[in-house]
Amino acid sequence: MNDNAPTDGAPCLTTTTTTGRETMPAGQPFSNYRRRPPGQRTNRLVIAGIALMLLGIVGGLWLYLYLKSLEKPYRDVQGYRVPTNHTLRSFLRQGDNRARLKELERFLDSRGVGEVVETGSLFRQGSDWLEINEPPFAIPPHSEWENIVETLKVVRDQVIPAIGPVEILSAYRTDSYNRRGGGAGGSKHRQFCGLDLVPLSNIGRGELVEELRMVHAQVGRSSQVGLGIYSSVRFHIDTCGYRSW
Repeated sequence: MNDNAPTDGAPCLTTTTTTGRETMPAGQPFSNYRRRPPGQRTNRLVIAGIALMLLGIVGGLWLYLYLKSLEKPYRDVQGYRVPTNHTLRSFLRQGDNRARLKELERFLDSRGVGEVVETGSLFRQGSDWLEINEPPFAIPPHSEWENIVETLKVVRDQVIPAIGPVEILSAYRTDSYNRRGGGAGGSKHRQFCGLDLVPLSNIGRGELVEELRMVHAQVGRSSQVGLGIYSSVRFHIDTCGYRSW
C-alpha cells in the first residue's frame, strides 16, 4: 500500500519536491503582507511632518508667552520702580485710555509744554504700586489738567537746566492710591499739580539739594513753587503753593 495515499478518500492538497520535502499547501498565499503603493507612504510621511511642525509652533508659542509672563512690569531708575512701556501699552488698551492720552497730548501742546515729558509718564501714580496693590497708572480728570502746566514750565525752564534730564516717578494719584501709599491728605498729586522726580544724571545728593534749593530761592515765591526733598535723589515739585520741606 502506498503510504502517500489518502486514507479517507479526500484528494491530497500537498505536493512533494524531488527531494521529498513537503511544500506549503497549494493555493495558500506566501504571506499576508501587502505592499503599500509608494504614493500612500509619501502622504503619511508628509502628514507626520506637518503634525510635528505644528507641535513645534505651539510649543514655541507657549514658551514665548511663558517667558513674557516672567518679565518684570517695571524697570529700575535710581533704585525706584518705574512701569515699563509694555505695562503702559497694556493700560492704554483698556477702554478709551488711548484716546484720552491723545487728548491730553493735544492739550499740553496747546499750552506750549507738550515736549517737556512723555505724556504717558504723567499717568504714573507712584513707584510702590506693587506693594500697595494699586494700578500703576491713572488718568487725571480733565478739570485738573490746567494745574500741571505751570509745574511743567518750572521743570523745563528751571529744574532741567540746573540738574539735567529727569524721570517722573509719580504724577497724578487717585484718592485710593494716595491713601494706601501714605500720601498727605492735601497732596498736590491728587490735584494733578505735583510731580515726584529723580535725575537721570549721576549728580550726587549734595549737589542735587544745593541746585534745587537755589532754584527755589530764585523762582519759588513768584511761581508758587512747592519743593520737597526726600531720601536719596527723589524730590517733589509743584506750583500750587510756595513752601518747602
